[in-house]
Amino acid sequence: MTQSASATGIRSIGYIIVFVRDMQRAVRFYRDTLDVAVKFDSPHWTEFALEGTTLALHWAEDLPPAPAPAADPGGKTGVAQEIVFQVEDPVAVREVLVQRGVNVARPKLVHEAGDMVGVSCVFEDPDGNMLSVYGLVPKAAWKE
Repeated sequence: MTQSASATGIRSIGYIIVFVRDMQRAVRFYRDTLDVAVKFDSPHWTEFALEGTTLALHWAEDLPPAPAPAADPGGKTGVAQEIVFQVEDPVAVREVLVQRGVNVARPKLVHEAGDMVGVSCVFEDPDGNMLSVYGLVPKAAWKE
C-alpha cells in the first residue's frame, strides 16, 4: 500500500488513548481477558504493545458515570467511536472472550471482499468503551 504525501505530515496513529475510571480493573481486562501485552504500567498511565500503534489507558477521576452494559453490544446506539482489534479468526476469538465472561455480540458480516467476508464481533470494556474484533473469513465458511 502506497502512502500519499500529506501537507500536514500526518502519516500514522501513534497512540489510541482510552480514559478509564479504575486503572487496575481496566488493565486486568485488557491484559488478562484480551491477552494484550503490557508495555508500560503505572497508576495513571498504562501502555499495551500492539502492531502499528500503542493502546494507552489514562486514568481520569472526573469521567461521567459508566453507562450500563448493553444487553446486546452489537445493537448499542449513540456510540462516538469503536476500537477495532484485527484478528485472524474473529469467530474463534469471540468464543474465547465469551468463555472469559465477556458479553460479545454475535458475529456480523460487515463487507464482502472477493472470496472473503469481513466479520466483526462487538463488545464493551468495563468502562463502556466500544471494542470489536475483526477479520476476514472465507466466504464459503461463513455461517451467519
